[in-house]
Amino acid sequence: MNIFIAGGTGAIGRYLVPLLVAAGHKVVALSRSVDSGSPLASMGALPVFGDVYDQAQLARLVAESEAELVIQQLTAFGTKTGNPYAETMRVRIEGTRSLIAAARAAGVRRFIAQSISFVCSPLGTGLTDEETPLYLDAPSPIRAFVESVASLEQQTIDAKGMSGTVLRYGWLYGPGTSWDPSGFIPRAIREGTYPIVGSGAGTYSFISLRDAAAATVSVLAHDAAGIYNIVDDSPVRLSGWLPFAARLLGAPPPEYEDVASARERIGDIRVYYMNEQRGASNAKAKREFNWRPALASWQAGFEALYLNRTPQSRDAV
Repeated sequence: MNIFIAGGTGAIGRYLVPLLVAAGHKVVALSRSVDSGSPLASMGALPVFGDVYDQAQLARLVAESEAELVIQQLTAFGTKTGNPYAETMRVRIEGTRSLIAAARAAGVRRFIAQSISFVCSPLGTGLTDEETPLYLDAPSPIRAFVESVASLEQQTIDAKGMSGTVLRYGWLYGPGTSWDPSGFIPRAIREGTYPIVGSGAGTYSFISLRDAAAATVSVLAHDAAGIYNIVDDSPVRLSGWLPFAARLLGAPPPEYEDVASARERIGDIRVYYMNEQRGASNAKAKREFNWRPALASWQAGFEALYLNRTPQSRDAV
Protein backbone atom coordinates (compact mmCIF):
# COMPACT_ATOMS: atom_id res chain seq x y z
CA MET A 1 0.00 0.00 0.00
CA ASN A 2 1.14 3.56 -0.68
CA ILE A 3 1.04 5.52 2.57
CA PHE A 4 1.49 9.22 3.26
CA ILE A 5 2.30 10.01 6.90
CA ALA A 6 2.53 13.34 8.69
CA GLY A 7 4.36 13.05 12.00
CA GLY A 8 6.78 10.29 11.03
CA THR A 9 9.51 11.52 13.39
CA GLY A 10 7.17 11.92 16.37
CA ALA A 11 7.04 9.64 19.38
CA ILE A 12 4.90 6.97 17.68
CA GLY A 13 6.09 7.74 14.17
CA ARG A 14 9.68 6.71 14.96
CA TYR A 15 8.39 3.20 15.67
CA LEU A 16 5.56 3.18 13.14
CA VAL A 17 7.48 4.09 9.98
CA PRO A 18 9.98 1.18 10.20
CA LEU A 19 7.11 -1.25 10.87
CA LEU A 20 5.21 -0.01 7.83
CA VAL A 21 8.31 -0.30 5.64
CA ALA A 22 9.08 -3.79 6.98
CA ALA A 23 5.51 -4.82 6.13
CA GLY A 24 6.17 -3.93 2.49
CA HIS A 25 4.36 -0.60 2.32
CA LYS A 26 5.74 2.36 0.38
CA VAL A 27 5.91 5.22 2.89
CA VAL A 28 6.11 8.89 1.95
CA ALA A 29 6.63 11.06 5.02
CA LEU A 30 6.06 14.79 5.36
CA SER A 31 9.03 16.68 6.77
CA ARG A 32 9.46 20.36 7.53
CA SER A 33 13.25 20.35 7.13
CA VAL A 34 16.23 18.44 5.79
CA ASP A 35 17.26 17.74 9.41
CA SER A 36 14.08 15.78 10.09
CA GLY A 37 14.12 14.28 6.61
CA SER A 38 17.36 12.38 7.19
CA PRO A 39 15.98 10.18 9.99
CA LEU A 40 12.94 9.41 7.85
CA ALA A 41 15.15 8.26 4.98
CA SER A 42 17.17 6.08 7.36
CA MET A 43 13.90 4.39 8.41
CA GLY A 44 13.15 3.52 4.79
CA ALA A 45 10.62 6.27 4.05
CA LEU A 46 10.76 8.80 1.26
CA PRO A 47 10.82 12.25 2.89
CA VAL A 48 9.02 15.11 1.17
CA PHE A 49 9.35 18.65 2.38
CA GLY A 50 6.44 20.93 3.14
CA ASP A 51 4.19 22.64 5.66
CA VAL A 52 0.96 20.97 6.81
CA TYR A 53 -0.68 24.42 6.91
CA ASP A 54 0.17 25.16 3.25
CA GLN A 55 -2.88 23.52 1.68
CA ALA A 56 -1.87 23.91 -1.97
CA GLN A 57 1.60 22.52 -1.37
CA LEU A 58 0.25 19.69 0.79
CA ALA A 59 -2.33 18.72 -1.83
CA ARG A 60 0.42 18.46 -4.44
CA LEU A 61 2.62 16.30 -2.20
CA VAL A 62 -0.18 13.90 -1.31
CA ALA A 63 -1.23 13.59 -4.95
CA GLU A 64 2.35 12.93 -6.07
CA SER A 65 2.72 10.22 -3.42
CA GLU A 66 -0.15 8.25 -5.00
CA ALA A 67 -1.26 7.50 -1.45
CA GLU A 68 -4.05 5.07 -0.70
CA LEU A 69 -3.88 5.91 3.01
CA VAL A 70 -2.99 9.10 4.89
CA ILE A 71 -1.93 8.89 8.55
CA GLN A 72 -2.09 11.94 10.82
CA GLN A 73 0.41 11.48 13.67
CA LEU A 74 1.17 15.15 14.30
CA THR A 75 1.43 16.82 17.70
CA ALA A 76 3.61 19.71 18.89
CA PHE A 77 4.44 18.60 22.43
CA GLY A 78 8.15 18.62 21.60
CA THR A 79 8.16 22.19 20.31
CA LYS A 80 10.99 24.39 21.50
CA THR A 81 9.64 27.64 20.07
CA GLY A 82 6.04 27.93 21.21
CA ASN A 83 3.33 26.79 23.58
CA PRO A 84 3.08 23.00 23.09
CA TYR A 85 -0.59 22.85 24.08
CA ALA A 86 -1.57 25.74 21.80
CA GLU A 87 0.44 24.38 18.88
CA THR A 88 -0.96 20.88 19.36
CA MET A 89 -4.51 22.25 19.43
CA ARG A 90 -3.82 24.09 16.19
CA VAL A 91 -2.37 21.07 14.41
CA ARG A 92 -5.26 18.88 15.55
CA ILE A 93 -7.77 21.32 14.09
CA GLU A 94 -6.09 23.04 11.15
CA GLY A 95 -3.50 20.39 10.32
CA THR A 96 -6.15 17.67 10.21
CA ARG A 97 -8.34 19.86 8.02
CA SER A 98 -5.48 20.39 5.56
CA LEU A 99 -4.57 16.70 5.45
CA ILE A 100 -8.15 15.58 4.90
CA ALA A 101 -8.64 18.13 2.13
CA ALA A 102 -5.42 17.01 0.43
CA ALA A 103 -6.36 13.34 0.83
CA ARG A 104 -9.84 13.88 -0.59
CA ALA A 105 -8.49 15.82 -3.58
CA ALA A 106 -6.07 12.98 -4.31
CA GLY A 107 -8.74 10.30 -4.10
CA VAL A 108 -7.28 8.67 -0.97
CA ARG A 109 -9.47 5.85 0.38
CA ARG A 110 -8.50 5.78 4.07
CA PHE A 111 -7.51 8.29 6.76
CA ILE A 112 -6.16 7.41 10.20
CA ALA A 113 -5.66 10.04 12.92
CA GLN A 114 -3.93 10.05 16.29
CA SER A 115 -6.16 11.01 19.21
CA ILE A 116 -6.04 10.44 22.98
CA SER A 117 -8.10 8.32 25.34
CA PHE A 118 -7.85 10.45 28.46
CA VAL A 119 -10.11 13.43 27.80
CA CYS A 120 -13.44 11.64 28.17
CA SER A 121 -15.99 12.80 30.74
CA PRO A 122 -14.90 11.96 34.31
CA LEU A 123 -18.55 11.52 35.32
CA GLY A 124 -19.61 7.96 35.99
CA THR A 125 -17.75 4.92 37.23
CA GLY A 126 -15.52 2.31 35.67
CA LEU A 127 -13.56 2.57 32.46
CA THR A 128 -14.51 4.78 29.55
CA ASP A 129 -15.13 3.30 26.13
CA GLU A 130 -15.47 4.70 22.64
CA GLU A 131 -19.07 5.72 23.32
CA THR A 132 -18.18 7.80 26.40
CA PRO A 133 -18.57 11.50 25.54
CA LEU A 134 -15.54 13.72 25.50
CA TYR A 135 -15.19 16.16 28.39
CA LEU A 136 -16.64 19.09 26.44
CA ASP A 137 -18.22 20.64 29.53
CA ALA A 138 -14.86 20.83 31.28
CA PRO A 139 -13.67 24.06 32.94
CA SER A 140 -12.48 26.56 30.34
CA PRO A 141 -8.72 25.90 30.69
CA ILE A 142 -9.35 22.24 29.78
CA ARG A 143 -12.26 22.73 27.39
CA ALA A 144 -10.29 24.27 24.52
CA PHE A 145 -7.89 21.33 24.56
CA VAL A 146 -10.75 18.82 24.54
CA GLU A 147 -12.49 20.75 21.75
CA SER A 148 -9.40 20.37 19.58
CA VAL A 149 -9.51 16.59 20.12
CA ALA A 150 -13.23 16.60 19.28
CA SER A 151 -12.53 18.54 16.08
CA LEU A 152 -9.86 16.08 14.94
CA GLU A 153 -12.12 13.12 15.65
CA GLN A 154 -15.21 14.58 13.99
CA GLN A 155 -13.29 15.65 10.90
CA THR A 156 -11.85 12.14 10.58
CA ILE A 157 -15.11 10.28 11.04
CA ASP A 158 -16.99 12.66 8.73
CA ALA A 159 -14.36 12.71 5.97
CA LYS A 160 -16.40 12.30 2.77
CA GLY A 161 -15.32 9.61 0.37
CA MET A 162 -12.90 8.06 2.86
CA SER A 163 -12.95 5.49 5.62
CA GLY A 164 -11.89 7.37 8.75
CA THR A 165 -10.27 5.73 11.77
CA VAL A 166 -9.49 7.50 15.06
CA LEU A 167 -6.96 5.81 17.34
CA ARG A 168 -7.27 7.07 20.90
CA TYR A 169 -3.87 6.22 22.34
CA GLY A 170 -3.40 6.07 26.09
CA TRP A 171 -0.55 7.72 27.99
CA LEU A 172 2.51 6.98 25.87
CA TYR A 173 5.70 5.90 27.58
CA GLY A 174 9.11 5.10 26.16
CA PRO A 175 12.12 6.95 24.74
CA GLY A 176 11.40 10.57 23.91
CA THR A 177 8.18 10.79 25.94
CA SER A 178 7.61 12.60 29.23
CA TRP A 179 8.29 9.23 30.92
CA ASP A 180 11.73 8.89 29.29
CA PRO A 181 14.31 8.38 32.09
CA SER A 182 15.66 11.86 31.33
CA GLY A 183 12.22 13.34 30.73
CA PHE A 184 10.17 15.79 32.73
CA ILE A 185 8.26 13.30 34.88
CA PRO A 186 11.22 11.17 36.12
CA ARG A 187 13.19 14.36 36.81
CA ALA A 188 10.34 15.74 38.89
CA ILE A 189 9.92 12.42 40.72
CA ARG A 190 13.62 12.35 41.60
CA GLU A 191 13.42 15.95 42.82
CA GLY A 192 10.36 15.16 44.93
CA THR A 193 8.24 17.71 43.07
CA TYR A 194 5.71 15.34 41.46
CA PRO A 195 3.05 14.86 44.14
CA ILE A 196 0.00 12.72 44.57
CA VAL A 197 -2.77 15.31 44.16
CA GLY A 198 -5.80 14.82 46.39
CA SER A 199 -6.29 11.08 46.72
CA GLY A 200 -4.47 10.45 43.42
CA ALA A 201 -7.70 9.07 41.93
CA GLY A 202 -6.83 10.00 38.34
CA THR A 203 -6.72 6.68 36.48
CA TYR A 204 -4.10 6.31 33.76
CA SER A 205 -4.35 3.90 30.85
CA PHE A 206 -0.81 3.55 29.53
CA ILE A 207 0.51 2.18 26.24
CA SER A 208 4.11 1.63 25.18
CA LEU A 209 5.31 3.32 22.01
CA ARG A 210 6.01 -0.05 20.41
CA ASP A 211 2.51 -1.31 21.15
CA ALA A 212 0.96 1.94 19.89
CA ALA A 213 2.84 1.58 16.59
CA ALA A 214 2.04 -2.13 16.28
CA ALA A 215 -1.66 -1.45 16.86
CA THR A 216 -1.62 1.15 14.10
CA VAL A 217 -0.11 -1.35 11.65
CA SER A 218 -2.68 -3.99 12.61
CA VAL A 219 -5.50 -1.57 11.76
CA LEU A 220 -4.40 -1.60 8.13
CA ALA A 221 -5.42 -5.24 7.72
CA HIS A 222 -8.98 -4.58 8.86
CA ASP A 223 -11.85 -2.39 7.76
CA ALA A 224 -11.65 -0.56 11.07
CA ALA A 225 -13.55 2.66 10.51
CA GLY A 226 -14.57 4.44 13.72
CA ILE A 227 -12.94 5.17 17.06
CA TYR A 228 -10.70 2.74 18.95
CA ASN A 229 -8.94 2.98 22.32
CA ILE A 230 -5.34 1.80 22.11
CA VAL A 231 -4.35 1.18 25.73
CA ASP A 232 -2.87 -1.63 27.81
CA ASP A 233 -4.82 -4.01 30.03
CA SER A 234 -3.91 -2.45 33.37
CA PRO A 235 -5.46 0.95 34.16
CA VAL A 236 -3.92 2.36 37.33
CA ARG A 237 -4.44 5.34 39.59
CA LEU A 238 -1.80 8.01 40.06
CA SER A 239 -1.54 6.78 43.66
CA GLY A 240 -0.49 3.38 42.26
CA TRP A 241 1.96 4.10 39.45
CA LEU A 242 3.72 7.10 40.97
CA PRO A 243 5.13 5.34 44.09
CA PHE A 244 6.09 2.37 41.89
CA ALA A 245 8.00 4.61 39.48
CA ALA A 246 9.67 6.41 42.39
CA ARG A 247 10.99 3.12 43.74
CA LEU A 248 12.36 2.12 40.33
CA LEU A 249 14.07 5.50 40.01
CA GLY A 250 15.53 5.38 43.53
CA ALA A 251 13.59 8.53 44.34
CA PRO A 252 11.92 9.52 47.62
CA PRO A 253 8.27 8.50 48.08
CA PRO A 254 5.98 11.11 46.54
CA GLU A 255 4.38 13.64 48.84
CA TYR A 256 0.67 14.54 48.88
CA GLU A 257 -0.76 17.91 47.84
CA ASP A 258 -4.31 19.08 48.38
CA VAL A 259 -6.40 19.81 45.32
CA ALA A 260 -6.81 23.56 45.89
CA SER A 261 -3.08 24.09 46.29
CA ALA A 262 -2.28 21.95 43.25
CA ARG A 263 -4.87 23.74 41.12
CA GLU A 264 -3.25 27.08 41.91
CA ARG A 265 0.28 25.75 41.36
CA ILE A 266 -0.05 23.56 38.27
CA GLY A 267 -3.49 24.37 36.81
CA ASP A 268 -6.78 22.66 36.11
CA ILE A 269 -5.67 20.31 33.37
CA ARG A 270 -2.95 18.64 35.45
CA VAL A 271 -5.28 18.33 38.43
CA TYR A 272 -7.78 16.67 36.10
CA TYR A 273 -5.13 14.18 34.96
CA MET A 274 -3.87 13.47 38.46
CA ASN A 275 -7.12 13.21 40.42
CA GLU A 276 -10.13 13.04 38.07
CA GLN A 277 -9.55 11.23 34.76
CA ARG A 278 -10.95 7.76 34.16
CA GLY A 279 -9.07 4.88 32.58
CA ALA A 280 -10.06 3.46 29.20
CA SER A 281 -11.13 0.05 27.95
CA ASN A 282 -9.39 -1.61 25.00
CA ALA A 283 -12.13 -4.22 24.51
CA LYS A 284 -13.33 -2.85 21.15
CA ALA A 285 -9.88 -2.93 19.52
CA LYS A 286 -9.32 -6.46 20.80
CA ARG A 287 -12.67 -7.60 19.52
CA GLU A 288 -12.74 -5.91 16.11
CA PHE A 289 -9.17 -6.23 14.84
CA ASN A 290 -7.75 -8.90 17.10
CA TRP A 291 -5.13 -6.65 18.63
CA ARG A 292 -3.37 -7.39 21.91
CA PRO A 293 -0.69 -5.23 23.55
CA ALA A 294 2.57 -7.15 23.83
CA LEU A 295 3.07 -5.37 27.17
CA ALA A 296 -0.24 -5.99 28.88
CA SER A 297 0.86 -4.08 31.97
CA TRP A 298 2.65 -0.77 32.43
CA GLN A 299 4.67 -2.27 35.34
CA ALA A 300 6.78 -4.42 33.00
CA GLY A 301 7.20 -1.48 30.67
CA PHE A 302 8.34 0.83 33.45
CA GLU A 303 10.82 -1.76 34.71
CA ALA A 304 12.26 -2.08 31.20
CA LEU A 305 12.44 1.69 30.83
CA TYR A 306 13.98 2.51 34.21
CA LEU A 307 15.97 -0.63 35.01
CA ASN A 308 17.05 -1.51 31.46
CA ARG A 309 15.35 -4.86 31.73
CA THR A 310 14.10 -6.71 28.68
CA PRO A 311 10.33 -6.89 29.13
CA GLN A 312 8.62 -10.24 28.80
CA SER A 313 5.97 -9.78 26.15
CA ARG A 314 2.67 -11.60 26.04
CA ASP A 315 4.03 -13.82 23.25
CA ALA A 316 6.88 -14.98 25.48
CA VAL A 317 4.65 -16.03 28.35
